[in-house]
Amino acid sequence: MNSSLPNKGNVSGMASCVQSWTTNMQVLMTVLYSVIFPISLVGNSLVLFVVFKKQNMRSALNLLIVNMAIADLLLTIFVMPYSVVFLFVGLEWFSGIFGLILCKAIFFSLAVSLAASVISLIVMTVDRFVTIVFVWKRCLDLRSSKVSLVVIWAISSAIMGPYLQVYTVKQAIAGDDRYFCYPDWTRMPVDFNKLFAVCIFVVLYAIPLLLMAILYSIIVHKLWRNRFARQNSGSGCDATINNSKKRVVKMLITVTCTFAICWFPLHIIHYYIYFDSQSHMCLSLYVILLSFWLGHANSAINPILYFIFNKTFRRAFLEALHIVSFTPFNYITNSSRRSSRRPSTTQNNGKSMSHNNNEAAAQPSPPAHPATHARTQNMYGYANLCYHIEIEKLESPGRDSRIDGKKKPRYSMLVVMDKLTTV
Repeated sequence: MNSSLPNKGNVSGMASCVQSWTTNMQVLMTVLYSVIFPISLVGNSLVLFVVFKKQNMRSALNLLIVNMAIADLLLTIFVMPYSVVFLFVGLEWFSGIFGLILCKAIFFSLAVSLAASVISLIVMTVDRFVTIVFVWKRCLDLRSSKVSLVVIWAISSAIMGPYLQVYTVKQAIAGDDRYFCYPDWTRMPVDFNKLFAVCIFVVLYAIPLLLMAILYSIIVHKLWRNRFARQNSGSGCDATINNSKKRVVKMLITVTCTFAICWFPLHIIHYYIYFDSQSHMCLSLYVILLSFWLGHANSAINPILYFIFNKTFRRAFLEALHIVSFTPFNYITNSSRRSSRRPSTTQNNGKSMSHNNNEAAAQPSPPAHPATHARTQNMYGYANLCYHIEIEKLESPGRDSRIDGKKKPRYSMLVVMDKLTTV
């Protein structure tokens, strides 16, 4: 989160280990940033686009994912370009009020985006924990999730407030024409920089990861070791719901582990910066630069993980990019529509009408006042889903059932679960 170069308090450690940029180093890091920058910019922008464009994507969990995408975009727009410029000009900056504002904005945006991402991951973990462990309880709904976004950014800004105060633009030597953007910790109490670094590591890395590890362990035990899940893992609506929840948890665990891995080397670098400046000055510049790059690369990895693990996001991404994906669900839907337009015999019409009448009679009805009975509404959605899955089983009893002479995929109706589990 801070510059890897020493400030005035570390000048005494420079004499024994003096390193400078090389052309190969500058080229390598520029290429690496040119890879992650467009991926992060396009990927996180697509997350925002598909959630706000599509009504069915606006769920509590997806809004928290949007919050992480906004944090990643802040880092992408402000920090990544500066990291490339830093390779060529170092801490050298330009004077004036605009230079001071930009200096504070860059490093504050990096710190706040990191804090917002961590707190968002915690909220998502708690939400999944309550939803899965306490089956009929909901931690967040659409309205409360919107409030939580404001609270997350308020807390993040409060935690990282010192960055707005310590980062400044000054001349290194009086009379020198060059200005530098760096953290001036002399404005704060003695050893405040060390205390602040320890607090950031504990509050925004160690404790959150420990908490999320405990909660995810309970969730995994609930989903994978639960007797009810084992008895219904082979078939049935409950097993389908359980499998869908597993996919959600796998995605969130992967996102959390990726975050921990990407930012851990940078926390190690900050330890050397504040507590062992001599060793920090002797570290390989490749190690320092790649540690910063890996932390920044997490912003590009997140949308890729959403695409891989989340079917709803994947379909929305492909549709936003005007890429038509050939999926079993699309094939069945289109085939069913084509077959419904074709003329049929009187006998088939009679069977179809009879089946439709039975279907209308058997389908569960929604409660009279769903807004005032949340649990009843959830049970209705559950029963309605089970009904449609059972109807599919009756229409396609075997693996080789066909539609219009084509094989029908066995698990086509699993896409319904994306909406039920809000992912």
